[in-house]
Amino acid sequence: MPTILDIRDSYRSTIAFLPTRTELPVLLNERQLFGCGVEIGVKEGEFSAILLTYWRGRHLISIDPWLEDAPDAYVDIANVPQSQHEHFYSSARARLEPFGNRSTIWRMTANEAAPRIPCHSLDFVYIDARHDFDSVLEDLDAWYDKVRPGGIIAGHDYLDGNLPAGDFGVKSAVDAYFLAKSLPVCCTLLDQPWLSWLVEVPPPPASNVVPHI
Repeated sequence: MPTILDIRDSYRSTIAFLPTRTELPVLLNERQLFGCGVEIGVKEGEFSAILLTYWRGRHLISIDPWLEDAPDAYVDIANVPQSQHEHFYSSARARLEPFGNRSTIWRMTANEAAPRIPCHSLDFVYIDARHDFDSVLEDLDAWYDKVRPGGIIAGHDYLDGNLPAGDFGVKSAVDAYFLAKSLPVCCTLLDQPWLSWLVEVPPPPASNVVPHI
């Protein structure tokens, strides 16, 4: 039976066998993705802290507006009163403070943050924001081109349905977006039902590569 070390040996060649999202920083290390990464949707900073603890990268930007929306505008368990968002924000700041200048918090929406990031400059993006179909497509559109070739774009809650936690359309949005790009979507194996999805950003077509002179 394969051990975790056997599974980790596969990370350099494939993203298809990631057991849980807590193994993502190990996969990033194995692929020598040590630059800048982004997490979108931070809440209390728990996953940002996991990334910063186990990933050997230079800098993580944690992005979240910590902002209440009208109940009928966003049906989701994460849409809590503003006072609760303020508590989440304070908790995230305290949790990430020990990581010093490796950690930056941007309190803004993903759409507000995206123009600040140059294209093809990030080693990874992990999306854990709104779960409705349209919002997921919007985040993918805004952030896919921010990841460099060979980098990883990924996200949480890879499922659909009218659930007790809210109206989810993550899986159908992710599948549709990457089907249009002819890119395979992988997902974690042991995080049911809250799987994470992963996609490797491919190199540009050979016709787009400028030859050296």
